[in-house]
Amino acid sequence: MKKLILSLSLCCISSLSFANSDDMLSKYGNLAKLATQDVKLSSFSDIDKSSAKLVDLAKAILPAFSKSNPECKIYLDAVMSAADSMQQLSLKQIEADYHLDGKLPTLTSGDCYHAKDLLVHPATVVVMAKTLKDNKANREKMKHEIEEVIQHLGLVKQAVK
Repeated sequence: MKKLILSLSLCCISSLSFANSDDMLSKYGNLAKLATQDVKLSSFSDIDKSSAKLVDLAKAILPAFSKSNPECKIYLDAVMSAADSMQQLSLKQIEADYHLDGKLPTLTSGDCYHAKDLLVHPATVVVMAKTLKDNKANREKMKHEIEEVIQHLGLVKQAVK
Protein backbone atom coordinates (compact mmCIF):
# COMPACT_ATOMS: atom_id res chain seq x y z
CA MET A 1 0.00 0.00 0.00
CA LYS A 2 2.80 2.43 0.91
CA LYS A 3 4.49 1.67 -2.41
CA LEU A 4 1.27 2.40 -4.28
CA ILE A 5 0.82 5.73 -2.49
CA LEU A 6 4.48 6.64 -3.13
CA SER A 7 4.14 5.71 -6.80
CA LEU A 8 0.97 7.76 -7.19
CA SER A 9 2.59 10.73 -5.42
CA LEU A 10 5.62 10.62 -7.70
CA CYS A 11 3.37 10.34 -10.73
CA CYS A 12 1.36 13.39 -9.64
CA ILE A 13 4.50 15.42 -8.94
CA SER A 14 5.91 14.46 -12.34
CA SER A 15 2.63 15.43 -14.04
CA LEU A 16 2.64 18.74 -12.19
CA SER A 17 6.17 19.44 -13.44
CA PHE A 18 5.12 18.74 -17.02
CA ALA A 19 2.02 20.94 -16.64
CA ASN A 20 4.16 23.77 -15.28
CA SER A 21 6.61 23.25 -18.16
CA ASP A 22 3.75 23.37 -20.66
CA ASP A 23 2.61 26.69 -19.18
CA MET A 24 6.14 28.09 -19.37
CA LEU A 25 6.56 26.87 -22.94
CA SER A 26 3.26 28.47 -23.94
CA LYS A 27 4.28 31.73 -22.29
CA TYR A 28 7.64 31.52 -24.08
CA GLY A 29 5.88 31.04 -27.43
CA ASN A 30 3.68 34.06 -26.80
CA LEU A 31 6.68 36.20 -25.84
CA ALA A 32 8.56 35.01 -28.93
CA LYS A 33 5.65 36.10 -31.13
CA LEU A 34 5.67 39.51 -29.44
CA ALA A 35 9.43 39.72 -29.96
CA THR A 36 8.86 39.10 -33.67
CA GLN A 37 6.55 42.12 -33.71
CA ASP A 38 9.12 44.16 -31.75
CA VAL A 39 11.75 43.38 -34.37
CA LYS A 40 9.45 44.82 -37.04
CA LEU A 41 8.18 47.87 -35.19
CA SER A 42 10.12 48.79 -32.05
CA SER A 43 13.36 50.50 -31.16
CA PHE A 44 16.49 48.44 -30.67
CA SER A 45 16.23 49.22 -26.96
CA ASP A 46 12.78 47.62 -26.81
CA ILE A 47 13.99 44.65 -28.89
CA ASP A 48 16.81 44.20 -26.36
CA LYS A 49 14.26 44.15 -23.50
CA SER A 50 11.84 41.71 -25.11
CA SER A 51 14.66 39.35 -26.06
CA ALA A 52 16.11 39.57 -22.54
CA LYS A 53 12.69 38.47 -21.23
CA LEU A 54 12.94 35.38 -23.44
CA VAL A 55 16.39 34.67 -22.01
CA ASP A 56 15.01 34.98 -18.47
CA LEU A 57 12.12 32.65 -19.22
CA ALA A 58 14.50 30.16 -20.86
CA LYS A 59 16.52 30.17 -17.62
CA ALA A 60 13.36 28.91 -15.89
CA ILE A 61 12.47 26.39 -18.61
CA LEU A 62 15.85 24.69 -18.97
CA PRO A 63 16.04 23.27 -15.42
CA ALA A 64 12.54 21.78 -15.82
CA PHE A 65 13.58 20.36 -19.20
CA SER A 66 16.71 18.85 -17.62
CA LYS A 67 14.58 17.14 -14.99
CA SER A 68 12.57 15.31 -17.62
CA ASN A 69 15.64 14.84 -19.86
CA PRO A 70 18.49 14.05 -17.44
CA GLU A 71 20.90 13.34 -20.29
CA CYS A 72 20.79 17.11 -20.97
CA LYS A 73 21.64 18.29 -17.45
CA ILE A 74 25.39 18.89 -17.82
CA TYR A 75 24.98 20.50 -21.24
CA LEU A 76 22.10 22.78 -20.22
CA ASP A 77 23.70 23.66 -16.88
CA ALA A 78 26.68 24.99 -18.86
CA VAL A 79 24.37 27.07 -21.04
CA MET A 80 22.50 28.46 -18.03
CA SER A 81 25.69 29.36 -16.21
CA ALA A 82 26.72 31.45 -19.21
CA ALA A 83 23.30 33.03 -19.82
CA ASP A 84 24.16 36.46 -18.46
CA SER A 85 27.71 36.67 -19.76
CA MET A 86 26.80 35.52 -23.27
CA GLN A 87 24.63 38.63 -23.67
CA GLN A 88 27.82 40.70 -23.34
CA LEU A 89 29.78 38.85 -26.04
CA SER A 90 30.42 39.89 -29.61
CA LEU A 91 28.31 38.27 -32.31
CA LYS A 92 31.35 36.31 -33.46
CA GLN A 93 31.93 34.97 -29.93
CA ILE A 94 28.32 33.99 -29.24
CA GLU A 95 28.21 32.20 -32.59
CA ALA A 96 31.40 30.21 -31.98
CA ASP A 97 30.92 29.56 -28.27
CA TYR A 98 27.18 28.84 -28.04
CA HIS A 99 25.56 28.43 -31.46
CA LEU A 100 28.38 26.11 -32.52
CA ASP A 101 28.90 24.76 -28.97
CA GLY A 102 32.59 25.76 -28.72
CA LYS A 103 32.33 26.35 -24.95
CA LEU A 104 29.79 23.65 -24.18
CA PRO A 105 30.18 20.01 -23.12
CA THR A 106 29.62 17.24 -25.63
CA LEU A 107 26.06 17.13 -26.91
CA THR A 108 24.27 13.92 -25.93
CA SER A 109 20.88 14.42 -27.62
CA GLY A 110 19.29 16.61 -30.26
CA ASP A 111 16.62 17.49 -27.72
CA CYS A 112 19.32 19.14 -25.57
CA TYR A 113 20.41 21.23 -28.57
CA HIS A 114 16.88 22.49 -29.21
CA ALA A 115 16.38 23.37 -25.55
CA LYS A 116 19.72 25.23 -25.49
CA ASP A 117 18.63 27.36 -28.40
CA LEU A 118 15.65 28.70 -26.41
CA LEU A 119 18.28 30.69 -24.54
CA VAL A 120 21.02 31.22 -27.16
CA HIS A 121 18.90 32.73 -29.96
CA PRO A 122 17.28 35.46 -27.88
CA ALA A 123 20.65 36.17 -26.22
CA THR A 124 22.01 36.67 -29.73
CA VAL A 125 19.23 39.17 -30.46
CA VAL A 126 20.16 41.02 -27.25
CA VAL A 127 23.75 41.27 -28.53
CA MET A 128 22.53 42.40 -31.96
CA ALA A 129 20.30 45.09 -30.46
CA LYS A 130 23.21 46.41 -28.42
CA THR A 131 25.88 46.33 -31.13
CA LEU A 132 24.35 46.65 -34.59
CA LYS A 133 23.05 49.68 -36.44
CA ASP A 134 19.31 49.98 -36.88
CA ASN A 135 18.66 49.11 -40.49
CA LYS A 136 16.52 46.73 -42.51
CA ALA A 137 19.23 44.09 -42.97
CA ASN A 138 19.97 43.88 -39.24
CA ARG A 139 16.27 43.71 -38.37
CA GLU A 140 15.99 40.85 -40.85
CA LYS A 141 18.83 39.02 -39.04
CA MET A 142 17.06 39.53 -35.72
CA LYS A 143 13.79 38.30 -37.20
CA HIS A 144 15.56 35.18 -38.42
CA GLU A 145 16.92 34.47 -34.91
CA ILE A 146 13.43 34.74 -33.39
CA GLU A 147 11.89 32.61 -36.15
CA GLU A 148 14.54 29.97 -35.47
CA VAL A 149 13.80 29.97 -31.75
CA ILE A 150 10.11 29.43 -32.49
CA GLN A 151 11.06 26.36 -34.56
CA HIS A 152 13.24 25.05 -31.71
CA LEU A 153 10.35 25.66 -29.30
CA GLY A 154 8.13 23.34 -31.32
CA LEU A 155 10.75 20.59 -31.06
CA VAL A 156 11.19 21.17 -27.32
CA LYS A 157 7.42 20.85 -26.86
CA GLN A 158 7.53 17.49 -28.67
CA ALA A 159 10.40 16.33 -26.44
CA VAL A 160 8.46 16.94 -23.22
CA LYS A 161 5.30 15.10 -24.32
